[in-house]
Amino acid sequence: MQSRNFHLTQAGTIFWVMFLNILFIFQNVHAQKIEVLDSVIIKNNFWNSKPARIAAVPALLLAGSAATWGIRKDVRSFRNRYLPTFRYHYDDYLQYAPVVAVLGLNAAGVKGKNKMGRALVSYAFSAVIMASVVNTVKYTAKVERPDGSSNNSYPSGHTANSFMNATFLHKEYGQFRSPLYSVGAYTAATATAVGRELNNRHWISDVLAGAGIGILSTELGYIVADKIFKDKGEHIKLTNNPVPVHLKPSFMELKLGYARAISKDLTAKSEDLFARGGFNFGLEGAWFFSRNFGIGGEFAFTSFPINDDNLKFNDVDIPTVSDGHYTQPMGIRYIHAGPYFSIPLARNWFVTGKFGAGSAVGAKGEIILNLKEDFQEVFGSKELPYYRYKPESSFSWSAGAGIQKQIKRNVGIKAYVNYFNSDNDFKLDIIDQINIDGSYDFKDYGSEKVKFDNLIFGIGLTAYLW
Repeated sequence: MQSRNFHLTQAGTIFWVMFLNILFIFQNVHAQKIEVLDSVIIKNNFWNSKPARIAAVPALLLAGSAATWGIRKDVRSFRNRYLPTFRYHYDDYLQYAPVVAVLGLNAAGVKGKNKMGRALVSYAFSAVIMASVVNTVKYTAKVERPDGSSNNSYPSGHTANSFMNATFLHKEYGQFRSPLYSVGAYTAATATAVGRELNNRHWISDVLAGAGIGILSTELGYIVADKIFKDKGEHIKLTNNPVPVHLKPSFMELKLGYARAISKDLTAKSEDLFARGGFNFGLEGAWFFSRNFGIGGEFAFTSFPINDDNLKFNDVDIPTVSDGHYTQPMGIRYIHAGPYFSIPLARNWFVTGKFGAGSAVGAKGEIILNLKEDFQEVFGSKELPYYRYKPESSFSWSAGAGIQKQIKRNVGIKAYVNYFNSDNDFKLDIIDQINIDGSYDFKDYGSEKVKFDNLIFGIGLTAYLW
């Protein structure tokens, strides 16, 4: 029987993957500062050594790949439920955006860390290392793709290429001119990795491994080029603080929270089905035109596990064929836009607020019977979907407040509380017949309106864009 709470693990895994990518961005944004500090820090400190700094994030990503291997199919099931029809192949092109940016900036006369000849040699070594590792593992491991099209899924070549290119842009311009180049580069790389999963071309373990290989390949490529060129072919850095701070807290943020249902439609214990607590995770960002006011948006998911212990079936034959049942979580995804607020306090603390409105789309779910062993062969399955529900899209709105601490120049952490409101029409169908090919036909069983009101308590990892 599928765990009713496993979706919490899925959400945590996805948030953790995105967290590692943001962490890498800002670890490297401050790399130039660490280089200066190396003259002061004790040289035998392993964690401040160059090998440790180079290998830390790739090692975390590769460890994450191993850790998620056992749940990769469950994470894909999460994708299949919430975004089953996603077919946008932007990832085929976005992977090249960072290297195109490097070439374009050079062509426009914007100097990077190295002259073009040295930069291209570094990139060539990086590409050879990346391609050699990826293809060797791909055709040795022979892991089947999620869509079943071939047996060369692990690791993700697109993701490795995108993170190799992102690290190239980061090293040439992010460390030399502005950390915003690094933010843009790794945002594009992360979007490519997510796209490979959403398009059902790779498992989560594939993209984590690809990201680690791509980052490490560029670092090694630069080490080789540094040995060849030594002090030749570098541009002189004009300033140690190239990004002016305007005190306008524009940001991007990853967030994960606990959702508490407060509507009686969800929580009434007298009903056959009810919900209590779930989870929320998403991405939001805002552009501030002053230190206090901005405009932004949010894209997020909320999911509630369903308690169906009181559920009774009218069909008297069900106890004969089934020895239990479970209900898939009730989920909704939404996109909101609206005003954002920020009040700076002492010691780099901020009070934040927001109001957003937009559209909420529910995820369809099923009430599933666990078939007794004697009937599994008859039905050709261990489970049988008996009821099916689908929330229709509707208008929704949210409001929230938080307390935020800036822990580095471009990094902050936030604790927040949000209120979410939507009224969704629920359509309920009941199984009508089982076809020869194993598919099911359902017939209408009525509909009702359900309020999705809930409070969300969570934490967010903030990337400031000043």
